[in-house]
Amino acid sequence: MNLVTIFGGSGFLGRYVVRQLASKGFFIRVIARNPNDALFLKVYGKVGQIQLLAGDIKEENKLGGYINGSDCVINCVATFFETRAQSFINLHIDAARNLAKTAQKEGVNQFIHISSLGASSKSSSRLLKSKGVGEEAVLNCFPNANIIRPSLIFGNEDTFFNRFAKLSLISPFIPVVGSNTKFQPVYVDDVAKAVSLLVETSQQKRYLDLGGDETYSFTELIQILLSEINRKRIILKIPFSLARVIAATNDFFRFILGDLVPAFLTLAQVRSLEKDNIVDVKSEKFSDLGIVPMKLKIILPKIVVRFKRG
Repeated sequence: MNLVTIFGGSGFLGRYVVRQLASKGFFIRVIARNPNDALFLKVYGKVGQIQLLAGDIKEENKLGGYINGSDCVINCVATFFETRAQSFINLHIDAARNLAKTAQKEGVNQFIHISSLGASSKSSSRLLKSKGVGEEAVLNCFPNANIIRPSLIFGNEDTFFNRFAKLSLISPFIPVVGSNTKFQPVYVDDVAKAVSLLVETSQQKRYLDLGGDETYSFTELIQILLSEINRKRIILKIPFSLARVIAATNDFFRFILGDLVPAFLTLAQVRSLEKDNIVDVKSEKFSDLGIVPMKLKIILPKIVVRFKRG
């Protein structure tokens, strides 16, 4: 049976990828900085099917040992904001490049890299630019790599709907940056199914933009959320000019004080919201894999039920 090694397997998307692959009978090795925090993954498979191994994707000299004997390597590691311990460059570019290079050297048959919709080396957002450069770095080292680019991912553990639902419990206002920015929200398990299908069929060199069938503006997403949890809140639309000032201030204090200051809004995030996050009509998508994505309004009630009034 094939061995699949996953970096970031205990994260939001990674855990669903592990569950999908385990259900197909694959042996899975999950590389985690703290395996004790990933013990919940064991229940997704049979005894001995899922191995947890302590490690870090940034440890270049140890990557060969982590992926030794693997038929497929999947990189689910990413961050939405920088810390003193990890930057966009060392995580999205350097680590991704080193992993792809090592996978090629070790003779791994298949490499799958999770990026983001909108990623581009020409992006004005440091976040999306690092993701775009990371894609290029991966393909330079592993030309047959599969690149997966999801839109806004939603699910039980997401940091979008859960975050705004929690905010609605304590604030009469919901601040929105990029109120008209459009998204095609995609269910996390659908993305995991796409990854699992690529592994199961040993596909190579796929470049997939994964978004749901429905398009919503940022404001519409918040309206749908508030309606679902039966709460009336004022949606405070923050213009990009003001958002940049707020974000730059937050970035400055994080630079001075480090992680003592929460990354509630960064300049990289603001820049990311300046362009629509929708699938390019010319790109490969779910339909090319024969997958029909779940609709937001079917899944959302299950995600936010604990926030629902009454």
